[in-house]
Amino acid sequence: MAEPLIDLRGFILAQVESGTRSVKLAMDGLTGEQLYYMPTADTNSIAWLAWHLSRYRDAITSAICDESQVWVTEGWAPRFGMEPDRDGIGDTPEQVAAFRPDPGTLSGYIDAVHTAGMKRIGRLTDEQLNRVGVYVFPNERPAWRALASMIGDSGQHNGQINYVRGMVSGFGWRNA
Repeated sequence: MAEPLIDLRGFILAQVESGTRSVKLAMDGLTGEQLYYMPTADTNSIAWLAWHLSRYRDAITSAICDESQVWVTEGWAPRFGMEPDRDGIGDTPEQVAAFRPDPGTLSGYIDAVHTAGMKRIGRLTDEQLNRVGVYVFPNERPAWRALASMIGDSGQHNGQINYVRGMVSGFGWRNA
């Protein structure tokens, strides 16, 4: 009996959905101070990590679909008091420490990126998934590889978020 073919779009969508659910769960019930907590002076907070991974998702999915980022089109940059090109890549520890958005604004941006990204990915054609181009970083690769990189990056940041959440909430926070 032949193995069923993998539905690449479905796989990517499931990974993005799972990652967003994990971020939202980790942020649920945190105070502002817990969201902004940095374990050391040169590490990232939960808030910064959640924002940064959302910016990366917004940038990648919009580039693949030749669309503008929701960060710009929906006016999120001014709500965060940031420039439209700011994405967190290369941020200094001082910039991370200064990152203290309203928790509702942060959650709203995460939701907006998730909604836009799911729509963008869901309507990609096989041709678009295989199209070679430059998506955020200056190396050419097929769009599906850029999405795989996005999923990997999100997984790393999700792990960091969950680790810091455990530091601020203690053991068993996922079962609370």
